[in-house]
Amino acid sequence: MLEMPTPSSRVSRVLVTLLGAMVVAALFGAFTADDPPALPPQGAPAAAPEAAKARRVHLLINRKDEAGGVVVYEDEKQISIEREGKRRDFQKDDLLDIIQLLDVTIPTQAVVFRRDGSSIQVSLLADDFDAVRYAVGRSQRTIPRAEVYRVGLVRTFEERLRALKESIHPDDMARRLALCDWLMSERKYTEARAELLPLVADSKLPEAVALLARADAQLALMAAKKPQGGDASGKTPETESPPDARPLPTRLLTAAEVNLIRVYEIDFDNPPRVIIEPSDARALFEEFSASPRVPPDAAGRNAMLEGDPMQIVRLAFELKARNFYPKIRVTSEPATLVKYRGAVHDGWLLANCATSRCHGGADAGKFFLSNGERSDERVRYTNLLNLLLGSSQDLPLVNFSDPNRSILVQYALPTDEAEIPHPAVKGWKPVFGRKLAPEKLRATLQWIASMYQPRPIYPIDYQPPDLRAPQPGTPGDSQEPTR
Repeated sequence: MLEMPTPSSRVSRVLVTLLGAMVVAALFGAFTADDPPALPPQGAPAAAPEAAKARRVHLLINRKDEAGGVVVYEDEKQISIEREGKRRDFQKDDLLDIIQLLDVTIPTQAVVFRRDGSSIQVSLLADDFDAVRYAVGRSQRTIPRAEVYRVGLVRTFEERLRALKESIHPDDMARRLALCDWLMSERKYTEARAELLPLVADSKLPEAVALLARADAQLALMAAKKPQGGDASGKTPETESPPDARPLPTRLLTAAEVNLIRVYEIDFDNPPRVIIEPSDARALFEEFSASPRVPPDAAGRNAMLEGDPMQIVRLAFELKARNFYPKIRVTSEPATLVKYRGAVHDGWLLANCATSRCHGGADAGKFFLSNGERSDERVRYTNLLNLLLGSSQDLPLVNFSDPNRSILVQYALPTDEAEIPHPAVKGWKPVFGRKLAPEKLRATLQWIASMYQPRPIYPIDYQPPDLRAPQPGTPGDSQEPTR
């Protein structure tokens, strides 16, 4: 039987789940280049014909074979591409992924998601079939296509907010409330209040009223902290903040985003506990009813509903039904994330690296760690993304191809043991090595090796904080974290 969820009176958990699904559908889809063009309304006058822009894609055929080209034919089941006069035809069900390449005419801020799980933000010049080209100052650099999974455009907060608002129907009070909760978590109190005022008027939801009170309190507190008097600018030497002061990042993953990471890290050989609502499973069966992987009759589908829910998870993975993934509730941590918690995050990362004088404070450089409660899974998974998406010296913090060369490992080793030693900053001490806590080193390498391969790209709209100081001569100026 499918494990049924326990009834709860807390609306917030439901709202967070809704927000997570909303973020995945509304934000990530717009983050990449995969959205189809909108069709004109029925009956609208036809626009003047113009030359259709060629759609360029990169196909992951299997683990050994890939192909790039211009799409010359496509329907629900097939896709055909052409490159250098050669045409290749594919059944979509046989492909691992179809990745649309970005077309840019000027240098554009983008994020390159590598296949080893790391990512870097670049000034994109070209997303080509064979490589990604980007600018560093006046020079150009390339990353071979074999090392790149996907390139996504960087979106501003305003663009993300607009995408979310456009995805919500005015009568959907739960999603409107979830939007306000997200704005509060982002410390966008003015924007949250602007959304909460009409929501309270429309719904009278107690949760909305409470959020509005919090927003008003935060805005009042911020107003009270503003300097009074002084010169024409309103600033006084006694109350003005130091020029290098900056607020620390507060963005933590939502419960829905935490759950989504757990979904992507499911190991079928050692599965966690999952919950799938029968109605969601039936909707999955209906959406993919034409697939031979879905039982064609009611008896076969009911058997899946009454059996191990991991069968449905496996089916969703085989169908690449990514819109269904947020509906899989993983109620226990996958084994690899249990290792991360014990061997890395709680084992040494928080105590050694996430302090306020280190990567948990204003001098964190480009590698920031939240130093909240270790029991808070939102803190733990946010720090996991900071590790997986982070880099230093253009090298990933976590190198899945060669775990020993992970910057996470190298920077924790004594300088005489490291191939890439930690920068010389005051207060730094090694965490482990051949003689120093070798069990921590082994456990960290085992965790890296245990993560799912090939590395998935989590559809989560998140960028690791970058607190590099702009003042010349600081460790941040050399693109390295400080201690």
